[in-house]
Amino acid sequence: MLNYLLTLSDYKFGCDDKTTVGKDTFFDRNERRIRKSMKFGLLLSLSTLLIVRSYAQQAVDLCLNASNQAGFNIVGPSVGCMPFEVKVEKTSVKNENYIYDYKGGNIPQYESRGDTTRATSFKYNKTGIYKILQYGSGDSNSGSGVITCKTVEVLPPPNFTAKACSNRAVQVIIPNDSTTQRYTVFIIEWESGVKETVTAPGTYTHSYGATTNTASVFVTGRVGAQLLGCSLPSPTIILNTNDLSSTAIRKLTLNNDGSVAVLIKAPKGTTTSVQASQNNGTFNNLPGQVTLVGDTTTITIKEVNALKDTYCFRLNTNDGCVNNSALLSNVVCATTLEVKAENRQNVLTWKEYPNAADFQNYRLTRNLVSLGGASVRTNTTQTDANVTCGEQYCYQVTVQLAGGAESVSPSVCVKAISTEFPSIVQNAFVTVEDDNKISIYATPPASGATPSKYKTIITRAVSGSADFKEVASLNNAFSYSDASVDPTQQSYCYQIVYENSCGNRSQPTEPLCTVYLYSKSGSTVDWTPETPFLVPVNRYQLEILDEQGNPYSQVPVGGNTSYSPSVSDQQLFRYRILAYAQGTGGNSYSNYFVFKKNALVFIPDAFSPNGDGVNDAFAPKGQFVDKSRMIVYNRWGQVLFETDNAMVGWDGTINGQPAVEGTYVFRVEITDSLGASFVKTGTVLLAR
Repeated sequence: MLNYLLTLSDYKFGCDDKTTVGKDTFFDRNERRIRKSMKFGLLLSLSTLLIVRSYAQQAVDLCLNASNQAGFNIVGPSVGCMPFEVKVEKTSVKNENYIYDYKGGNIPQYESRGDTTRATSFKYNKTGIYKILQYGSGDSNSGSGVITCKTVEVLPPPNFTAKACSNRAVQVIIPNDSTTQRYTVFIIEWESGVKETVTAPGTYTHSYGATTNTASVFVTGRVGAQLLGCSLPSPTIILNTNDLSSTAIRKLTLNNDGSVAVLIKAPKGTTTSVQASQNNGTFNNLPGQVTLVGDTTTITIKEVNALKDTYCFRLNTNDGCVNNSALLSNVVCATTLEVKAENRQNVLTWKEYPNAADFQNYRLTRNLVSLGGASVRTNTTQTDANVTCGEQYCYQVTVQLAGGAESVSPSVCVKAISTEFPSIVQNAFVTVEDDNKISIYATPPASGATPSKYKTIITRAVSGSADFKEVASLNNAFSYSDASVDPTQQSYCYQIVYENSCGNRSQPTEPLCTVYLYSKSGSTVDWTPETPFLVPVNRYQLEILDEQGNPYSQVPVGGNTSYSPSVSDQQLFRYRILAYAQGTGGNSYSNYFVFKKNALVFIPDAFSPNGDGVNDAFAPKGQFVDKSRMIVYNRWGQVLFETDNAMVGWDGTINGQPAVEGTYVFRVEITDSLGASFVKTGTVLLAR
């Protein structure tokens, strides 16, 4: 330590150790005491100096007094980019050493750490301002120590970012940060042979040719006139060939909840956001952005209620590059639609499209089928009268705009209504079919009918009763076959009610009654007079069929409701009545009625078997008799005569002898031509 002190301070400490030989003991003892005191004082001084030195080392800056000295020079620039290698060259100093990162303090502390060197070059791997301290001896004449200091500055490469922009452009952003503030000029090398010199941090853009697909950018800095060659190259940039001018709203659909679906068409990878204008106000950005993964995408805007207010939309598109002007797309406004169901028509009303310059026409659809449209912007209503009451219809209006864009309203559905009640059905009648089922027919009402959807309600009552009960409700039909009753037993009356698709019902028709054909006696056929039509009966015609069902005769009977068949050789006939309506020419059949004539048998009450040829035999006479048997008894019940053919008769003999005159009892058994059997009994007088 002592040697260090002496070296650094150029002070020399020392004592003269010469003594006088032959001094007496007293002086010898005093000299020894003095020497001990001097040594103690010296040690105390050294200790004090060391303590002071230990506290003062950090405050010492040896370069303060050495700044004007010139013991060495820096070869080349004193400012450089990391890593920066500095070379030094001494001038006149001998035994020189260098401290390349002098931070104050005395030299020994650097030597103790090994931070001194005789090397004349040093590489700095960190940015910063460094002091180089050289210490050594002066020239041979002076022999004194010399300290020289110089400063170097190590700068980082300029910080920058590079990104691809649309239309084959690349943008470089040089920030104003600690890495760039020291530079006075920047050189951007966009591509081989293409450089741009800029004087300040900022944003710079370069466009590449059509044949270039990738780029790598370098940025170097200059301090004053000194160009520093360090630069961090950008990663390889794939150029963006997209042309954002094609970004547009292709379709805007207003939903029933007031939200809006926006169909966007743009180059793949385009990032855009939606701006909205409310009630013709300024456009404001809506939250969020969308980046297209294909050339179209649909986003739903839920932050608005376009049913309540008028909203117009556009796209605010850029390629993410700073200071590039945002590209605003076409403007498309939401279109509302109201549909009101009125009497037998639906009325459509929509708002006039606000942007006249883009408007081309309106197009209307009903249930996705075209209803036509309008090419005049101020025409904002249309009436659809071709509707069926009770049917639901869904409408949309589409505004076709310049460039192929569309604004589509919500689908609005209504059910058609009618305040009109239908009139009664027309041309209604009932008739009995060949299979004995009753058929009811009608045609639609003259007014209030809904042909595509309606109901026919049929009620029935026994003829003469007002207690009509519903027996059928038909959908879209006017004919009905009733097989649940037997028209050969009685007449049935029907009423018809028409219900249109709105649920409005007509009044019931007057009763329509089947013609019931029967016989009041064995000699007539009769039928009921109630009309089977909505109008009275004009006339009747009796149809006669033989036992085999073949037409036998047709007999006009006018307005009569009874007929007496003429005598013929037929015992059984089938009849039915054909009724003709007044005016309309319609007709209605009755049930079939089988009319059977009874077998006619005449039995005389007396005969005279006297051979005069008049009433000589007792014989029944009859019509439609197939078999006959006769037995004659005396008054005591004895069988006197018996035959299996009563029509031959009894000649008045008993065992070949004439029977006595008097009264006899007979029994005649008859089977008619239809197989019906009956018996006649009585008495007969035999008189000669």
